[in-house]
Amino acid sequence: MKANELFNRKMNRRSFLGTTLGAGAGLALSSAMPSWSPAGRVVRAEEGPKFAEGGFNWLTWSDHYFPEQLTEASTLYNIQANPSLFSDNSEAFLKVQQVGGKQIDMVSGDALWVKKYYEEGLIEPFDIWSLKSAKGLFDIALFDLPFFMTDDGMHLAFPFGWSPVVVAYNPKYVPEAPTSWEVLWDPKYKGKVAMELQPFDVMAMMGKSLGIQNSYDMTPEQIEAAKKQLIALLPNILKFVEQNVELVTLLADESIWLATVNLGIEDRVKDAGGPEIKTFVPKEGIVGWMDGEMIVKDAVNKDVALNFLDKMETGEWIAKNFLEYGRPLLNRDAYHWLVKNGYEERAKRYLFDQPEVALTMTLKGPSQNLDATIAAFNEALATAG
Repeated sequence: MKANELFNRKMNRRSFLGTTLGAGAGLALSSAMPSWSPAGRVVRAEEGPKFAEGGFNWLTWSDHYFPEQLTEASTLYNIQANPSLFSDNSEAFLKVQQVGGKQIDMVSGDALWVKKYYEEGLIEPFDIWSLKSAKGLFDIALFDLPFFMTDDGMHLAFPFGWSPVVVAYNPKYVPEAPTSWEVLWDPKYKGKVAMELQPFDVMAMMGKSLGIQNSYDMTPEQIEAAKKQLIALLPNILKFVEQNVELVTLLADESIWLATVNLGIEDRVKDAGGPEIKTFVPKEGIVGWMDGEMIVKDAVNKDVALNFLDKMETGEWIAKNFLEYGRPLLNRDAYHWLVKNGYEERAKRYLFDQPEVALTMTLKGPSQNLDATIAAFNEALATAG
């Protein structure tokens, strides 16, 4: 299905704030999401940071940058980004806890994980209006994401992208269009399913498949049920991948026929020379994410990292990132660039012009039972031998 079929009408700000369900999508506003009310919109006019040149260390996902972007940062601005990759938010969180700003200057993170970083004293707020690139963001990214902001309006993360996590399938091998998570457990698809190696998200999806609404905050009994659900799924899992780009490869060469994916996978597989891929939203509900870049507390190269955000998170680079990796991003200037350069239909098909939809999803965040959730995931995998 096309991404714009997730919702059968555009939502204006008033209608969005008055509803908790995306029309026709089955996407529920997370009960774990903080309550909020629109505050006065303040644009700060403080003196900007003292940008610096040099290198900085960036803990991130592979789809937050690409080589040409890093080359331009180095060539034009003498900024050397040193990315290192992680798969699950919990992995990055633990790494920052261990080494802090002495080894990591900037870290990427999803939605409600950002507040967790801040509450644990691992990141520091910054004035987003000191960055020229911030002026290109959608208003919702600047003003309406309470989990990315402090009470006094400082930002905890530079907003980047968003997507629901839907199910992709190859209609050549899955001829009847699925409507439920149940398809992943069909014995016909043994060894033909793949997911990202993100334990908390995998467990949340197991919860969703069982009809658990707040699947990032499950009770011990629900965690046990989700573990059993994962154990039952393992025969169908070919592998858990470290980065989502590998899902594109596996779908393109038909090693797998089903996968949990972000928006845009259809074009990514096509661009990779692969077959037709379709997606659907399971009737039981799904999870989703919004992510951003955080400055680690006492980061040695904080001013270099901020310089990178200022110079390289521009509309053109973000638009090119969308064309490479497919999911919508939170940059208004990027959308305008896409329209101007002939990609309006593609952008609209994947909801680039409707960032407000992101707040109707059950957003990724840390479980209240972190240890129990990760233990259950590991116990399930251990049964596979």
